[in-house]
Amino acid sequence: MTLGREDLIHSLAKSMGMGDAQRSKYTSGKYNSETGTIFCNGHVISKQTIEQSRLYFLTQYRKLAEKDDEGAKDLASIYEVALEAINMMVDTGSPDM
Repeated sequence: MTLGREDLIHSLAKSMGMGDAQRSKYTSGKYNSETGTIFCNGHVISKQTIEQSRLYFLTQYRKLAEKDDEGAKDLASIYEVALEAINMMVDTGSPDM
């Protein structure tokens, strides 16, 4: 019942004048190697969505890495980092994202 606990904490914070500031805090994600899903910020990211993300970053990286433009190459590096982070998380089965 983690969500009920979070709602209670948010309700208490709101009553103390914090408003929605408390709820907007980022929570680190957890990768479940058994199901292939990520749980972060109160929702589950499916194995299919993770794979779609990986393919998206791979496609974008390949497109931009071939261009003879410094800005495109910088952006390609950003896509490469995201792609490698996903691959490392999935390949190692690490419980922490």
